[in-house]
Amino acid sequence: MQSSSGTTPAPRNAIIRYNLQGTRGRKVNLISNNFQVNFSKPSIKIYQFDLSIIDPNKKNGENANSVPSKYVCEEVFKQLNLGVRWAYDGKKNLYSPSEKLKINLRKIKVGRTTYDVTVAGPVAETSVKEILDAVKQAGAVIPADAVNALNIVLAQGFNNGSYVTIKRNFFEANQRAFDFPGGLKLYSGISTTISPTKDFGITIKVLKTHQVMYPGGRLLDFVKDNLENSGKDDRGGGKQGHSSQSSRLPRFLDPKQIKFFNGILKGLKVETSHLSYKRKYTITGMHTGTANDTIIEELNVSVAKYFAGTYNIKLAYPDLPLVKAGGKNKLPMELCILLPNQPYFTSLNSAQQRDMITKACQKPKEKMEDIVKSAQLVSRVSSTSTAHDYGFTIDPKAIEIHGRILDPPKMDATNAVSRGAWNMSAVTRSGNIPRSVKIGVVSLLPPSRYTQELHNKFMGTIKSRATALKIDIAGQDGPVRFSTVQDMEQTLSSMSTMYNFIVLDGNDSSYGKAKLTELVTRRTQCIKLKTIQKVCGVNSNPRDTRPARPDMATTDNLLKKLNTKIGGVNFGINVVGLPQKIFDGPVMIVGADVTHFTRSDKKPSIAAVVATADPTASKYISRVKALYPEGERMSVEYIRDMRSVMKSILTEFENTNKCLPRRIIYYRDGVSEGQFENTVMEELGGIQDACMELKDNYKPRISVVVCTKRHKQRFVVKGKGGRIDNMEPGTVVDTGVVSPNFMNFFLNSQQAIQGTSVPCHYYVLYDDNKFTMDMWQMLSFYLCHTYARCSRSVSYPAPVYYAHLACASARARMLSRYDWQEIQTGSEEAPTEEEIERITRPDKFNMFFI
Repeated sequence: MQSSSGTTPAPRNAIIRYNLQGTRGRKVNLISNNFQVNFSKPSIKIYQFDLSIIDPNKKNGENANSVPSKYVCEEVFKQLNLGVRWAYDGKKNLYSPSEKLKINLRKIKVGRTTYDVTVAGPVAETSVKEILDAVKQAGAVIPADAVNALNIVLAQGFNNGSYVTIKRNFFEANQRAFDFPGGLKLYSGISTTISPTKDFGITIKVLKTHQVMYPGGRLLDFVKDNLENSGKDDRGGGKQGHSSQSSRLPRFLDPKQIKFFNGILKGLKVETSHLSYKRKYTITGMHTGTANDTIIEELNVSVAKYFAGTYNIKLAYPDLPLVKAGGKNKLPMELCILLPNQPYFTSLNSAQQRDMITKACQKPKEKMEDIVKSAQLVSRVSSTSTAHDYGFTIDPKAIEIHGRILDPPKMDATNAVSRGAWNMSAVTRSGNIPRSVKIGVVSLLPPSRYTQELHNKFMGTIKSRATALKIDIAGQDGPVRFSTVQDMEQTLSSMSTMYNFIVLDGNDSSYGKAKLTELVTRRTQCIKLKTIQKVCGVNSNPRDTRPARPDMATTDNLLKKLNTKIGGVNFGINVVGLPQKIFDGPVMIVGADVTHFTRSDKKPSIAAVVATADPTASKYISRVKALYPEGERMSVEYIRDMRSVMKSILTEFENTNKCLPRRIIYYRDGVSEGQFENTVMEELGGIQDACMELKDNYKPRISVVVCTKRHKQRFVVKGKGGRIDNMEPGTVVDTGVVSPNFMNFFLNSQQAIQGTSVPCHYYVLYDDNKFTMDMWQMLSFYLCHTYARCSRSVSYPAPVYYAHLACASARARMLSRYDWQEIQTGSEEAPTEEEIERITRPDKFNMFFI
């Protein structure tokens, strides 16, 4: 968008704005999920207008930066009746191909409120030509405002129809959705995004997507479906769909259940059924009082008696807690109707994740067929709304391109990699447990479930396989100890073992509580009963009489974790195949990630930075930081104080290796293109400051790479006779549909076990090392083979994967240590960032995340 001109200071570090290609590897034909968008009049202007929706009942200043609810905004837009050529972003922005519009103050009623509505502008303008010019010009920046305007214009047809729109994803409102654990529903829909490309101009990426949503209907039915979970878990997720007859509501809820429902009901929209008209509310939490004991002070009467006297309604559940809704209102749950099609943004628990994978998983041929059908639907919908006025059509044929398949690295001298996996005959170096009783077991399950017979078989299998892999854990077995989550610390303190398996009780929250007990002198490995049964070859279903065989792969993976945690090295890659320039001196490869909370309110973001500490990329230094948002922001996108984090890591690297690295290669996860300038380059500045503070004239060569799988790009292999297959590990794409103004490439480094492969997208943003594109692609692919937990290549370079694991482990510890619902209500004081950091990473235990 055009704006007033002004001078800005040159950035300290400039992002690479050119594109390169590699040459290594054998050619492969691929089909993408990109469809070319053709424009008959690319010079047509797209004008932006400001839509102002003011509630006159609010006090002065309350409307200034606020946007009414999505429902209010959509109703206002409908009543404006502007016509099909107008597009709306659902908030404050309207787009039109005409600059002639003026709407003076209008009064528009939505529900019981009459809003003051004005449309002002145009406040800015753009055109498709701006995007096309930037694509062709080397070093240019794609105008984000123009791409955003085009996304909104193209998707407007879905907003005019019977679709639910969630973040540029479109779901048919009346579809037959899947039942989903926790009384929820799983909807399938279409995801679209405009994508300027290197060789095909403007394209649209189309993908089938899924979204968990709350079901419509009585709020009490949803509460029934989650009663089983409310007593054992921090989140919903045990039962399938609505089953209001399968469980009975109790007369009252205990404090733990009230706390549980406070978490999953907060923010939901309901309407009440006791009035002659429909009134909508947003639930702000659970009230601890019931209809019988909560008194309406103005009337000096209980809520139950108020409804009986005023509305002639005798409440069936007067001893259940009320819900807080809209200001000071407190409503009986039985009078609330849950509005349909509300997205569920809370993190999925393990049961929900399994169900999501099962229902959303598609093989490549099925996936591609759905993509083509979805693109055809997008074309039909847009042709009935904005396509004619803006002059665009969507090519129905998916874009085909060429990729390359890189050769895999060699693992040690004897292990060859085949389709992303290799056999590990023995570890490279065994770790050491300097005690006679080396391994202990603490079970959170009772002896009736984790029996002595199963324990003996488990320990025997583990030790036997460890001997075969040359992992030294031979020695006397300690007795199994039985404990509860609350007594776990005391139980572990009474044991002399350095390494302990903790058999979990099936409760998601037990993992974090178990990890809080971990010390550098007392390392733990959490394990589920089902995993132990797989190791031992025991059927998890006691009624299943079929013979089961021990799962060697599961056993090996457990031992790989164990060996890494006690200081061993499982395997190493032969770097002979890599250009020697990369390893011509001490190198430190860094991985970093930041994880955020949904509906966070007062929870901090968690950042983790890990760095290689040896030439084999098997030993790591780690640091964890808690990051509270500043001002009105909900999360922190960049790692604050990267200077002190990296100074600490570099100091430990020097103490370990007696030298500092000559090269620092920084891989960063989870950053979008719009955050590159302010987030990644800010962190690069922190790394440079750390180096300058550490020693005079210490200036290592630094490179910065962002890698992400949070994108909508997909590829499938087009084989002989039109056969559609998954990509092989090592498939790389750096032409055709890549971003035209970054040094970037897609790399699929893993073998798809189920479903369709998702490549990782790499952006080389800064490169003092002056590596070629071949070097970046090969180094990234090789690093995907250094992940210690399994003998197969993974989807990310191992340092990035470890940073992600460190975030997840630290997050689980933090959630288990503090009562965040009490903190959000103000009943407890929020811990400081330093307090959180102390409990989220065991002191001096760098590999805690394995």
